[in-house]
Amino acid sequence: MKQEGATFRSRTDKYKIITTVIFVIVIVALAWQSDDAYHAYIMAKNLVEGNGFVYNIGERATASSCPLFTLVIACGYFVFRKMFLVSLLICVLFSTSAYIITLKNFCRSSWQVILAFVSLIGSMSFVSYTTSGLENCMLFFLTALFMKYYLADSRYDGKKLFILAVLISLIAMTRMDAVLMFVPMILYVYLGRRDGVSFVKSVFIGFAGLLPFIGWEVFATFYYGFPFPNTAYVKLGTAIPEREYLIRGVQYFLTTLSFDPVLILIPALAVILTVFVRKAHYTYCMAGVLLYIVYVFYIGGDFMVGRHYTVLFLISVIALIWISGSDETEHKLRKMTVKAFSVVLFLCIVVSYTAKPLTNQYLFGYGNSPIADERGGYFQFTSLYNNAISYIKTGDMVIRGAWNESGIEELRGKGTNSGVLIMVPGISRYYNQDMYLNDLYALGDPFLSKLPAVREDNWRIGHMWREAPVGYDETVQTGMDQIENDSIRQYYEVIKYITRGPLWDKGRIKAVIDMNTGKYDHLVEEYRNTLDGNNHQITDEYFLSR
Repeated sequence: MKQEGATFRSRTDKYKIITTVIFVIVIVALAWQSDDAYHAYIMAKNLVEGNGFVYNIGERATASSCPLFTLVIACGYFVFRKMFLVSLLICVLFSTSAYIITLKNFCRSSWQVILAFVSLIGSMSFVSYTTSGLENCMLFFLTALFMKYYLADSRYDGKKLFILAVLISLIAMTRMDAVLMFVPMILYVYLGRRDGVSFVKSVFIGFAGLLPFIGWEVFATFYYGFPFPNTAYVKLGTAIPEREYLIRGVQYFLTTLSFDPVLILIPALAVILTVFVRKAHYTYCMAGVLLYIVYVFYIGGDFMVGRHYTVLFLISVIALIWISGSDETEHKLRKMTVKAFSVVLFLCIVVSYTAKPLTNQYLFGYGNSPIADERGGYFQFTSLYNNAISYIKTGDMVIRGAWNESGIEELRGKGTNSGVLIMVPGISRYYNQDMYLNDLYALGDPFLSKLPAVREDNWRIGHMWREAPVGYDETVQTGMDQIENDSIRQYYEVIKYITRGPLWDKGRIKAVIDMNTGKYDHLVEEYRNTLDGNNHQITDEYFLSR
């Protein structure tokens, strides 16, 4: 028996090593960079070069929704000044670490290793966001760590409570809304599963664990003037009715299901097994998954297919493996799990053989919703493979060819180093950091991001543009306030004072407090009253066009 057990463990360990090697080969072979990642890279580069943790030099504003990941990228860039390579290396390290933690802590048999491997590799979206340059890879790593400590015990002493709180803090600093997936689990642990720790003491432990996130929020509010990333104001402060967001959320879910069925069906299977098992530990785990799915519906999903489901997918894979191998359910669920594994394997094969070429970006969606396979669109220019081949052959990389920079070149031709263009992609912005550049999507513009978005019939989540107030372009280019509308000009001056004024100035600190308590909201509302129903400005040209 001992020899059989040793053979069993040896075979399982061998499978873990083999699948890990294949996992790394696959994600490196398909490694790519999202254009959106470069907005964060700009801030990382500025920080390392002594220009502050900012998007545009001289203006304290953030275009990154993932401050902790951006800081990690900055650390990597500080050591190795090749942003493309160092960022991909960091992504591969985080994603591979998440995979190793999953195998080491949750897979106790060979078939569980295969289940984990095929499920994760079988999801096109999960593989895409292991190396996209976005924060997903770090969330994978932190999620695997959290699940390791959460599922390891049924009772939690002070040390374990603190570790879980710290991980929640780090997850919040990586992407604030990702915390929703872990709220049911952390409440379950702190309110009902403490081991020899009083409620009052647990509150202090939890507070101590959350100090990194609390510290960041205090810093962000003081430094930038706002507690939330600028991107949050861009995407949610649009004045677009909630009903339209819900419709977009449904479209996102259905589009993801049709493009990457494994990404949706694995969580569904995990929920079904949880209902069957009826154990609180797993119930609260899957409650977080369901809560986040509802949240994704509420925010309208995303324009990147599958992206917002990848972390809850990893949670579901881990839960599925753990439930299926637990002692109390082993005999009852083994057959069900094997059948489920067969279905997953079949779906993986179908997806793999029906997927379109990596060099094409294809839009799809129910109701003509503008949702894209970002890897498919950018692979030609931002993949590790294509850039390596180009560098070997020509000595240059192809990444800068992802976008046309004619608008930026036109500004340079005019002799100006500042401007607000219709669109400034992250990659183009990264290679023109000597200029002050923003666009009408306002990801890095602390002023435009607070204005209502223009409503269009087929608006795209994350790409709701603002119409610049008359005179704003000239204001940015000349540095002299030429905004015509009196209310919004006053609002701009306050934003300018907060983001460009002396950091420790008492008047600025008061302005930050007043801004975040709504004292200046009436100025935006007064300006909004001058717009038409779709938030276009009503000017002489407007009436001539009717």
